[in-house]
Amino acid sequence: MYFHTLLTPFLLIPFSSAIGMLLPLYLYPGEGASAWSSVLSTISTHSDIQFQVIVNPNSGPGTQSFPTDANHITGISKLNQFTNVKTLGYVLTGYGDRDNAAVNADVDVYASWSDYTDADIHIDGIYFDEVSNDKTQANFDRMETLSRYARGTNAGSWVVFNPGYRAPVQLFEFCDMMVEFEHPFADYKAEGILEQIEETGQIRKSAVQIIETPEGGLEVEGLISEMQEKGLGAFFFGVDCCYKMWNNGLLEKMADAL
Repeated sequence: MYFHTLLTPFLLIPFSSAIGMLLPLYLYPGEGASAWSSVLSTISTHSDIQFQVIVNPNSGPGTQSFPTDANHITGISKLNQFTNVKTLGYVLTGYGDRDNAAVNADVDVYASWSDYTDADIHIDGIYFDEVSNDKTQANFDRMETLSRYARGTNAGSWVVFNPGYRAPVQLFEFCDMMVEFEHPFADYKAEGILEQIEETGQIRKSAVQIIETPEGGLEVEGLISEMQEKGLGAFFFGVDCCYKMWNNGLLEKMADAL
């Protein structure tokens, strides 16, 4: 989903087979990344958990070679201090409507961040949002082309596709992780999502990002346990529709359940 925020050769970075967290950190970092402090604390105190953290300074990286906001630079550099974090750059694909050149330009900007000398703001991978799940060869070819381009930069060693709903199995070949569900908590509970993902045979490479989780995060621990048992790759529970609100208690509950 597209959310406005103020907020080398291919080398696959290994990640363990345990379930991880696919965390959209679209919240503006605040002065000195103070608004991210709870996230950074949770990452620090749960070093055994894999965090794929999506950064999104301006519905993408912006058009400059480096971030123009000092607070984003501070926040991203703090994320990169942790060995259990992959920092992913948000890139919009527009369900097939956004021009490939514009998509690639965003990837290039993220790749250039590794050249920044005042702080470590490198990006480990690309999170392609609004991926079309059309079952057409044209769509398969497009996403293969975009993935291949990203992998050819120093920002594309890990590629995530987010169609937000079940994707054709052909698309799994071109990414490391697929977001197979990004809808409200109530829909996740009602639709038997994990069972549907299991049918693809790709649950290890699949993730769910659940929005509008009820206050208090009731049932989260049990749902996470089920995800672990099924072998899901990654998950996240958000409290609003757009990852602009943050619930520190829910984040800790998610981490403690792993």
